[in-house]
Parts: sequence; structure tokens; C-alpha cells
Amino acid sequence: MNIMLFRIRALLVAVPSIISIVNVSAGSYAIYTSCVLVALLLIKVGSMFPKYSNLFLLAELIGFAWFSYTYGEVLFLYLFSTLLSIFRCRPAPAVCLLWSSIGLAALLSGLHGRDMDIIFAVAVLWATMSAILYASNEFEDKCHQIEDLYEALAASHAELDAARLRMQDYASQVEYNAQIEERNRIAKDIHDDLGHRLIRVKMMSEAALHLFDADASKARRTVEQIRDQLQDSMELMRRTVRRLAADGGKDARRYALDRLVEESAAALGITVSFRVTGNPRPLYPSMELVLFKNAQEAITNAVRHGKATAIAVDLEFLASSVALTIANNGSLPSEPLEAGLGMKGMRERIALIGGRLEWQKSDRFSVTTTLPLLGG
Repeated sequence: MNIMLFRIRALLVAVPSIISIVNVSAGSYAIYTSCVLVALLLIKVGSMFPKYSNLFLLAELIGFAWFSYTYGEVLFLYLFSTLLSIFRCRPAPAVCLLWSSIGLAALLSGLHGRDMDIIFAVAVLWATMSAILYASNEFEDKCHQIEDLYEALAASHAELDAARLRMQDYASQVEYNAQIEERNRIAKDIHDDLGHRLIRVKMMSEAALHLFDADASKARRTVEQIRDQLQDSMELMRRTVRRLAADGGKDARRYALDRLVEESAAALGITVSFRVTGNPRPLYPSMELVLFKNAQEAITNAVRHGKATAIAVDLEFLASSVALTIANNGSLPSEPLEAGLGMKGMRERIALIGGRLEWQKSDRFSVTTTLPLLGG
């Protein structure tokens, strides 16, 4: 751009000099040509030493005004060359006004003796060109600002994509860990409960076989007990299979907490209510699993430690987070609450996705799990 500016300024010196030379007397050719060369040299030196640009610009205004005053014609166009250089330096608005005023004064002194119509027209041209150059600088500044904002936006978008990928990795890790934990728990339930039931049924069956010949009525009662044991084992197996089976329905995840409430109320013989507030939205599977597991742990603790008979499950969707609160009517702990294995497990699951765990004991004991939402 500096080369282009130099060429334009050189043309604004060369063209008026060629046009005006026709009215220069033969005896003044040498001085005239020397002045033109000095003007071109001044422009060149000013572009080579930008540190002293203000000094060179002031010298140009004075020298070009004198040249226009001495030889007349269209040599006043020299000063427009200086005007281009002034605004190309991109000074502050107040400095622009100052330079434009000094340049206008130099222009008017160079036009001394001309007709008033010409002086007025050139002055208007000077003011118009100054305004155009100032507007051009402002427009260019706006373009630079837009480019900077676009680059910042692109960088923020890249950071957001990276954060989203990290969140997805964390979500996958939480989901995987939750699945492993659930499988281990189901395997333990099958081994400890269902396995023992089947062993007991086998032993009772062997006893019934020996009792058929000796005491038929007692053998009948034993078979009835075997039937009841098998019925309980079948119910346990159904519940286990339901936990293992993949949900194929569209809204399967949405009703995960509903199923937990229903199963808890039926299995524990207590009252469990469920309420959703705020603006519900889809959650990542890992977040659903964290909420499900923490709700399950909180309900179990409420019945086991607090002897609760009524539990309220509240799921609240906020602008930037989702909060799950489990409150119960059980007995309040008399000593300061210390996090056991259950609470530590809840905190570890939450920490993987940047959430927090809080509990309160006022009229009721409550545990709140808060997870951040993307875009909040």
C-alpha cells in the first residue's frame, strides 16, 4: 500500500508540473525543474523515514504552498498529495482536524491572487476530500475491528468445540463407569440373592422327594414353599432383566426417574413423589445416569438411615444447570453429617462432569445434585 500511495502522490506532483510548465518562462525552467525534483525527493524521503513524517509533512505544506504561490496554475494540487499522506498516517480525529486546517491555510496562501470562485471551489474540494479520507479511515477501522471480532469468534468457537469434545469424553466416561457399576451391582444381586434362593430351592426339593413316601402332607407343604420361593425368584429375575434390557423406546431415557420412583415405592413400601419444573430439555445419557444413580442412592439412604416413609423427588431445569433434589421425612441426623461411601460415590460421579453435591437438614433432610448444561 505504501508503494501505491507513493505513486499516487508522485502523479499529483508530476501531472500538475507538466501542465503548468507551459506558462513558465524559459529562464525559469532550471529553477522550476529543480523545485519539482525537490518536491518528488521530499515525498520519497518522507516515505523512507516515517518516524519524522510530521516534520516532512509540515515542510511539504510550506514548500508546496510557496511553489503554488510562485508559479500559479494547477500547482495547488501538490497540497492534495500531502493531504493523502496526512490521512494515510491515520491520526486521531482532533489531529486530523488540525492538519486539515493547517493544510487549508497553506492552500489558501498558495491560491493568493486567484479569483474568489476558484478559491472557494478549491477550498470546498479540500474540505470534501478531507471528509472522504476521514470516512475512509473510519470504515477501514471498522473493517479491522470486524476482522478482529471474527478471529476472536473463530477462536472462541474452536475453544467451544474443544470443550464440547472434552464434555463428550467426560460424558462417555461417566456413562461407561455407571454401566460397569450397575453391572457389578446386578451381578452381586444375582449371586447373593438369586443364587442363594436357587440353592435353597434345590435343597427343599431334595427334602420333598424323601418326604413323599414318609409324610405326604409335609412334602406337600414343602412343595408349596418351593413354589413361593420360585415365585419370588422369578420376580427378582424380572426386575434384574428390566434393568439389563436396552430401552428401545423414543422416550425411554426421559422416564428413567419415573421408573425409579415407581420401583422404589413398590419395593420399599413407601410414598415417593416425582415433580419436574422449569423448561425440560434432553440430557446427555451420562447426565441421566448420574441423576438416576444419585437419586437411587439418596432414596436408599433415606430409608436405611432415616427410616423415611415419604420421599419427594424434584427435578428442576434452570437456565444453565439441572438440579435434582431428594427430600424425605425421615429422622434428621443429630451429629454433623460425614460423607460415607454412598455420598463419596455420588460426588465422584458428579465431579466427572463438573457438577456439585449439597445437602440440607431443616424440617426435612434433602440432597441436591446440580449438573451444568452446555450453552448455559
